[in-house]
This record gives sequence, C-alpha cells and structure tokens, in this order.
Amino acid sequence: MPEHLVQAEELQAYLDRELALARQEEVERHAVECQECSAMIADLKRVSATLQQWQVDPAPATLRPPVIPTAEKKAGFRWGRLALGLSGAAVVFLLLVAISIPNLLRSPMASKQASDYARQRAAMGTDQGMPEPAGEEAKAPSLPATTGRFITYQVTMTVEVKEFDSAKDRLRQIVDAEGGYTAQANFVETPDQPRRANLVLRVPTARLATILNQVRALGRVKEEHLSSEEVTEQVVDLEARLHNARATEQRLIAVLNTRAGRVTDILEVEREIARTRQEIERMEAQRQNLLRRVELATVTLTLAEELKAQLGRAPFATVARLRNAFIDGYSNFVDSVLGLTVFLVSYGPTLLLWGALIWLAWLGGRRLFRRMAKPGA
Repeated sequence: MPEHLVQAEELQAYLDRELALARQEEVERHAVECQECSAMIADLKRVSATLQQWQVDPAPATLRPPVIPTAEKKAGFRWGRLALGLSGAAVVFLLLVAISIPNLLRSPMASKQASDYARQRAAMGTDQGMPEPAGEEAKAPSLPATTGRFITYQVTMTVEVKEFDSAKDRLRQIVDAEGGYTAQANFVETPDQPRRANLVLRVPTARLATILNQVRALGRVKEEHLSSEEVTEQVVDLEARLHNARATEQRLIAVLNTRAGRVTDILEVEREIARTRQEIERMEAQRQNLLRRVELATVTLTLAEELKAQLGRAPFATVARLRNAFIDGYSNFVDSVLGLTVFLVSYGPTLLLWGALIWLAWLGGRRLFRRMAKPGA
C-alpha cells in the first residue's frame, strides 16, 4: 500500500483546483495509487454534484419580509435644538456686550467722581455745636451742648401750608431776621396740582432751634429729620498741619536770608518755599470753609401747598385730547423706528456674520449626526 502523504483537507482543494500546480500533480498521482483517497474523492464529487442539482423552492406569496424595528430617537438630545439654543445665546451675549460696554467705560469715571466728592464732604462738611434750647424752644429736637466741639447739623423737613404765597414770604422773613440765607430755591407749579417749593437754607447753628420752631408754625409738619456728625478731629488735624506748614515756611525763609551759595541751591529753596506757601493757602481755604460750615447749619425744606379741590374747571376738549394723544403716539412711533434703524445699522453686519457662522456650524453638525445615526456608518 502506498504511503499516505495527502491530508483529507487537500482533497477538496484538489477538486476545486486551488492547489499549486506541483502539489496538484502530486495529489493526482497519489489518488491513482491510493484507494482510500480515490474513494474519498469520488464521494466529494457526488456531494458536489448533488449540491449543484439542489434547488430551493420559491417562497409563498403570503410571506412578507420581517419588520425590523427601528431604533427610537432619544427625545432628550437633539442637535437642532442645541444649535438653536447656542445661536440664541450668542445673539443675547452680543446684545449684552453692546449695551454694557458704554456703562463699563463710564463706571470708573463715576466711581472716581463719587470718591472725590466724598473726600470733599469729609474735609469741608463741619458745623459748630449749639446750646440746648430753653423755654418755648424746648419743643425742638434735643440738641446737645457742644462747647469746644465741632458738629455739623443737617435738617430735612416737609411742611404743608394752606396759603402758599404768604407762607413763602413769612419763611423768607424768618431766615433774613435770624441771619441766614437761601442757598438754593426751586419752585414747582403744575396745573391742577398743589404748588411746591424746594429750598436749601443756611442758618446760624446757635439759632437753629428757634428757626425750626418758627418753620413748624407755618403749617403741618409731614416729615422732619435731624442728623449730626462730630468733626472735631478733622478740625484739630487741619490746625496742626497748618502750624507745621507755617513753621516750615519760616525756617525756609531764614535759610534763604542767611545762606549764600550757588544759584541752583537758592532756586531750590525758593521753589520749596513756593510749594509750602501753596499748601498753606490750600489748608487755610479749607479752614475757612470749615469755619463757615461750623457757624451755619443746613436745612433742606420742602414747602407744599395743601391740595384744594376746585369746582367748575372744564376738562380739556375731546378733540384737543385726541390730537395730543395722536401726536404723542406718532412721536413714539418715529422714535422707536429710528432707534431700531440705528441699532440695525450699528450691529446688523456683526449679527449677520455671527448668524452665518452659527448656521454653517449647525448644518455641519446636523450632517455629521445623520451620518453617525445611519446603521452602516
């Protein structure tokens, strides 16, 4: 019996002509000599012939392809909604930036002005204390005795009077008789409305209680507020700085009169004297302002006329009221159209650019999402 050198797997490859040419001839010679391999090759040929003759019966007409359930889209996340949300947020952000930039630029300036004003008020706002009233003047708010101290007083009052003109004249007489003056005055007169006068009075601190009692007698007091602040420390500090500055000036003048040297040294001493003199004058002006505020208290008074309803006043004609309403409506319409036009001209190109970029990004994301959502992707 010949030696069995062919594997069973190679017989099918031999029949299919898939072996190399040399191996194909070697298997063919072996099959002629080996009965077992010849029988196996014959069996493989019969199986191949049977498979070639086998046919599949056609499917019945009632058979339908199976329905493959499609994956439901998740309602929690959609690219379209995300793109619309991002575009809306971008537009709102641009509008906020456009509106906020001018305010942000103005904020440092306003803060600096407010701080400068506060420093001025702290340096200049002082009034000397006044004695406690006695007798009939005891009805005024309690004002402490402040001998040797410096206190600023501010009073805010609202008085309602029946006769506005006579009360206004009487108030002027009271202020003039007590040695005060009117720092500010604003009179408001509106048709069908009570008249008002907003006044800022500067009156001697020592006579403040008497003046307040006389102002209360003009009518009915609706509001009254008294505030005070002790500024003795500021006055003492300013006096000490003035004393030191004057002493420094005297020493510099003595050095200038007794010392002979180079011209540059003399000029340097003169510049220092000028600077010291300027500082002294500035502090003296502050001191004078403090003393003036020490002597005078500030009274912010609102004089309001008592409301008196009057009969017989005919209202505006209907035609006139309609005409005024039409003019107001037209003005508001023109202002709104003009404002919208200015906004579109100013920010329209920028909004269009951002809108186009957001739209392109949304389209690209939508296409990418569709490709990812396909089953074969």
